[in-house]
Amino acid sequence: MHTGLLAVNLAVPIAIGAGVLALAAFLYGIFRKFTRVSWLSWQTLLVFATTLLLGFFPVPSGAWGGFAVAAALLAGTSAVVLILGGIVRHAMLARVRPAPLFFRFLSRLLGGLTALLNLVVFLVVLAAPVLAALPLFGVQPAPLDVLYQNPVWTEFLGPHALDLLLSAVCLVMMRAGYRIGLARSVWTVFTIALGVGALVLSGFMAVNVPFLADFAQSIAGGLPATLGAGAGVLGTVIVAAICFAVMLIVIILVTLLINLLVKKLKGNFVLGVIDGVLMAVVFTALFFVIGCGVDLGVHYLAENASSFPEGAAEMIGSVARNLEALFTSSPLSGMLYDYNPVLLLLV
Repeated sequence: MHTGLLAVNLAVPIAIGAGVLALAAFLYGIFRKFTRVSWLSWQTLLVFATTLLLGFFPVPSGAWGGFAVAAALLAGTSAVVLILGGIVRHAMLARVRPAPLFFRFLSRLLGGLTALLNLVVFLVVLAAPVLAALPLFGVQPAPLDVLYQNPVWTEFLGPHALDLLLSAVCLVMMRAGYRIGLARSVWTVFTIALGVGALVLSGFMAVNVPFLADFAQSIAGGLPATLGAGAGVLGTVIVAAICFAVMLIVIILVTLLINLLVKKLKGNFVLGVIDGVLMAVVFTALFFVIGCGVDLGVHYLAENASSFPEGAAEMIGSVARNLEALFTSSPLSGMLYDYNPVLLLLV
């Protein structure tokens, strides 16, 4: 009785909050228009729809055949969907202006609907795997019985929850790689390395460069005597901080210059596409590497839980086996798990 009343009491504020959020998303889409709002929800649904055809593709013989088919289907479809989306968006933005009133109204309406769909798909992508995992871990709240008994969940969404998540994450990774670009990514890593190097070099110079060491001693001499030996350390830290600040200003100026050059590179359509495609390939490969690593870790824990200390072995084994069941609960996710090339190399 109390559980039912609690569910009813919570349902009202949740429904109000969801309605406000949906209205905000719809208004945002109307303001942005269809040509400017993200199409990620439509693209995710298209890629997910192709994963439903996985059973119709023949799996080549060999240990890695299943992984090759699943990865090629997921990555290939994501690439095609993103390319077509880019072409369509470019064509719509390049249309003759001003557009007729009907098309302007349609663009606003579709923008609002797409923004609302983006919100719904985002929530479903995150919630569906969690809802699929709860029963596997022995957690099934009574208010969710309506969902778990619904044919839409039992026959469709539940058995494909992980595939929906993989479709969305693969798309996001590939899209992020293209938008960032190889040149900017390489320079970002190099900038971080320069920052770390500048920090180390500043400390080295503050101790080993004679005039900087003397400057540090002068600063230490002006500090309160109560600091004792700490005054010398503080003086050295201050000098190192000054050196680092100077180097950081130089790094920032160089970074701004490089960013201008990268923008020029992006301004050239051919070079910009090549730069984006290269990084999209890198990010997509990273997606599969991370996935293989997670699958390998879960498999290792499931198979070797008994080697852990007695108190933790049962808990680790149970969690790993439940995760294994979750990862194999969807067709595409199951193929990527069962035909993990890293695992096959180690067996």
